[in-house]
Amino acid sequence: MLRKITSLISLLGLTVSVVFAQSGVIRGQLTSSETGEELIGATVVIKGTSNGAATDLDGKFNLANIKPGTYEVQASYISYEPKTVTGVVVKENEVTVLNIRLGAATTNLKEVVIEGRAIRSSENTLRNTQKKAAVVMDGISAEQFSRSGDSDAAAALTRVTGISLEGSKYVYVRGLGDRYVKTSLNGAEIPGLDPNRNTVQMDLFPSNLLDNLTVSKTFTPDMPGSFSGGFVNITTKDFPDRYTLQFSTSIGYNDQATFNNRFLSSNKGGSDWLGFDDGTRAVPDAINYQIPFESYSNKQLAEQIDEATNAFNTEMGPKRMTAPVNHSHSFSLGNQTELFGRQFGYVVGLSYQRNYAYYNNGTFGLWELNSVGANGLNNNNLYEDEKGVEEVSLGFLSNFALKLNSNNKVSLNLIRNQSGSNSSRYLFGTYPGTSGVSDDRAIFESRALHYTQRALSSAQLKGEHVLTGLKGSKVDWLASFTLSQQDEPDLRFFANDYFVNGTDTTYRIQPAAYTLPSRFFRDLDETNLDVKVNIETPLTIWNGLEAKTKFGAAAIRKDRKFRENIYRYRFNEGYGYNGSIADFFAPENLGIVARPEDPESGGLYRYGVFLEDGSQRTNNYDGQEAVYAGYAMVDLPLTAKLRVVTGARVEVTDMFVESFNKSLMPGELNQVDVLPSVNATYSLTEKMNLRAGYSRTLARPNFREIAPYTSFDFVGEPAFTGNANLERTTIDNFDTRWEWYPNLGEYVSVSAFYKNFQNPIERTINTLAQNNEIFIKNVDNAKVYGLEFEVNKRLSFISSGLDNFIVSSNLSLIKSEVSIEPQELEIIRAVRPGADATRPLFGQSPFVANASLTYQNDSLGLIATANYNVFGDRISAISVGGTPNIYERSRPLASLVVSKRLGDSFTAKVSVDNIFNPAFVNSHEYNGKEYIYSSYKQGRTFAVGVTYRID
Repeated sequence: MLRKITSLISLLGLTVSVVFAQSGVIRGQLTSSETGEELIGATVVIKGTSNGAATDLDGKFNLANIKPGTYEVQASYISYEPKTVTGVVVKENEVTVLNIRLGAATTNLKEVVIEGRAIRSSENTLRNTQKKAAVVMDGISAEQFSRSGDSDAAAALTRVTGISLEGSKYVYVRGLGDRYVKTSLNGAEIPGLDPNRNTVQMDLFPSNLLDNLTVSKTFTPDMPGSFSGGFVNITTKDFPDRYTLQFSTSIGYNDQATFNNRFLSSNKGGSDWLGFDDGTRAVPDAINYQIPFESYSNKQLAEQIDEATNAFNTEMGPKRMTAPVNHSHSFSLGNQTELFGRQFGYVVGLSYQRNYAYYNNGTFGLWELNSVGANGLNNNNLYEDEKGVEEVSLGFLSNFALKLNSNNKVSLNLIRNQSGSNSSRYLFGTYPGTSGVSDDRAIFESRALHYTQRALSSAQLKGEHVLTGLKGSKVDWLASFTLSQQDEPDLRFFANDYFVNGTDTTYRIQPAAYTLPSRFFRDLDETNLDVKVNIETPLTIWNGLEAKTKFGAAAIRKDRKFRENIYRYRFNEGYGYNGSIADFFAPENLGIVARPEDPESGGLYRYGVFLEDGSQRTNNYDGQEAVYAGYAMVDLPLTAKLRVVTGARVEVTDMFVESFNKSLMPGELNQVDVLPSVNATYSLTEKMNLRAGYSRTLARPNFREIAPYTSFDFVGEPAFTGNANLERTTIDNFDTRWEWYPNLGEYVSVSAFYKNFQNPIERTINTLAQNNEIFIKNVDNAKVYGLEFEVNKRLSFISSGLDNFIVSSNLSLIKSEVSIEPQELEIIRAVRPGADATRPLFGQSPFVANASLTYQNDSLGLIATANYNVFGDRISAISVGGTPNIYERSRPLASLVVSKRLGDSFTAKVSVDNIFNPAFVNSHEYNGKEYIYSSYKQGRTFAVGVTYRID
């Protein structure tokens, strides 16, 4: 195997050698040291030769056919000081990367001579982008989340100031989530995969396929206007300046799951290891027709019921297995060469992960406050909770770019991410709801088998052009098509209760529809078509300062289809259940057990266990959303130190959602919004900025929220009803920030923000419905305000002996407040007279803190990073009646990653995650006492891996 790999690498190297034709290449980019922007049309020459080139629309240059040796490279551009880089070494068949920053010219132009240096790290590039941005922006680079050992975009984003995660995949910015966070992929909007949410599941994106993640916390008119917390942009890997090949592999051990022979699992298909079901869990062909209602005399209908009942497999409960080790692998290949005589770059990447998680020490409880002045909450259910989860993630990325000439470039980006999660759960415990049985003897058992497959496919075609005839105006355009899919095939539930009476045990399956053994099939398909164009024109204004105007248009079309089919098992009176699932589904008990010709049948068809179609047309819906936008803005330096970016965006929204139940009013939203923005940046010094900004943005309801039907969760949650009359929310955003960049890659900042929400969309109680179901509606007003602090600095300012240590920490302190509706407040105060009239926004934490300490020794090739993350208690579920809301409790998360370079091409890495192994707790609090809704531990994970890289 090693010989084959060596041969492949040698072949690739031979190909590269042919391309270079026994010579070397110098490639790089020219940027402004003042603005960080690329310099288009600048001149780069090798001194003493005729070999030179002009920079293209990216500020990049390419000097080819250079004989091996050491050279001086000179860069010059009108109104900038020329710069000469000495000691630039060119080697045979290799690319030398040289990035140069030019400073603005002084009165007397003079040449600056510097020594040749390597390409800046991506972390430094990100900090420079942050420094020169027109908005309050934070982010994390590939270098940073490689140091932290983060495997996907969700984990990496937790290192960013003011960001926390819900459910390990949903991003909250400044305590705001879901509808208040917008996510884009290389600038194109992408749909989410959860039918009940407005945001993207960030764990879909493997970190090894990403260049950086940025979070814009203030709005400019060239951004979509539907965010308030943050606009997250996922930037995938771009093609490199020279040939690179990388392969990584690792294995991991979880101290609760790995090699545990009691790991809960279920039946699997042949392609589960690739993250999708191969049809094992599909609805059998025999059920392509509607299952008829139970018939006792019609032979054709009875035979259909019998055939449908026997068509499904009868695995309705978890089984035990031994969980293997976690493992992950990735591969990427990239280069820059020529195609049809034009400069061509490409990168191709693959990633694969398979992880196992298990707990058997969990707790699940349902509690209720049912009387005024009660000493505590009444326990409705209290269960032991056991769960096993196998997760597979497969990612593919390809990016191709062709420079037609120095002023025109087109690129194509193709992405496919696939994931599968196979979850098996068992609940066991007291069940006071069993009629006629005292609480201490009633036992409830529930089993759930849940497979979810998610897929995101994206094709993005982009163009960038410089119009030399129009004062160097730049035009960029994008056409992106994205298909997102979430399928839940054969979601199975089997529940029963029993009690012991002396030596006898009595088992029972409740006859209510939502407690019968059931199988659910859900499919969500959503397409996004995103088209946009931007035109940017530079202008020279007073004092020789350069301003820019920018205007553009965008159109987004979303189409969603959601389908749900439900099949339930019923049984006739007198059919006994003895506690065994296998006996319940024994062949002799399924379908028809007696026919009219049988003596004991009484001349009718009789059934044991038989299948019933419980699907509801109401729960199926189609949705369409179109947003058309246009904007204009100006980037205006009023003085050499004061920069103002201002303008406005107009968005036209047309949204329509219709249930299959035509008697329900469809949900519609038709709105025209004008969204102004002004952001000012004052450069106190060359390394210090003061920012202030105001903007108006909005938040729209998602498809599910305006789909006017009622659906039920399966474990403990009340019913949820959509609202066809929802309005969009408008938000006024105020931001200030002081930021300091002491040295390259270092950063210190203090920020303050205030947000005022009109018509925020909140979950509340529908007092007109039975069982106090959760209802979605607009409330009058909400407010969020807070402070943020961030430090990213080398510790050499303490002592020169600490030069290899880098500390990164950030803290967000946030306060939110939303008014409780009068009708809901009346219900709450009926049992809690002193209850507050306001509550925090759903999912909002009062604080979020991150800290990391890195030791980096380049001479030893050694990097070690310790990470710490914690957030404050936040509402995770709104309770009905006067029962206190459920809060997700604060917990500390810590990890350690150590990597060591081995030779020129290999790097070894070891890591440990979840060092403290805290309990994940959701609970009520009443009269100073905590009541557990859910609690479990995930275990510690230890991993070791190796990376091979040619660069």
